[in-house]
Amino acid sequence: MKKKWGLLVSAVAVSAMLMTACGGETNNQAASGNEAAPAAASSGTQVNIEASNWKFNQDTFEVKAGEEFTINFKSTEGFHGIGIEGLDVDLQKDGSKTLKVDEPGEYKIFCNIICGPDHGKMVATLVVK
Repeated sequence: MKKKWGLLVSAVAVSAMLMTACGGETNNQAASGNEAAPAAASSGTQVNIEASNWKFNQDTFEVKAGEEFTINFKSTEGFHGIGIEGLDVDLQKDGSKTLKVDEPGEYKIFCNIICGPDHGKMVATLVVK
């Protein structure tokens, strides 16, 4: 009986943790407006992706094929990360990654940290032209 009770308590705790992960506040809750389209900077193109509870700051991000760019990721509300299907991108919490994509196409950006009830809706598109 003690074993079953322990498993039940553990399951409830894990479920609660998963359901509130996105809604949790971060220590870094600075207000920030939505970013416009990626801007060119002296070090190359910057793609600024921000995640808040169950959405990204843009639906589409564009870069040029064959040109180096840097993804700057920031989770402004809750706990999120990003992955990009078909590319070597796996950022959790705040971070950056510089890469170059030679193949034009559309690449799915997704939240890679299970963050709550609308986790599956956290998608955007990286368009490589």
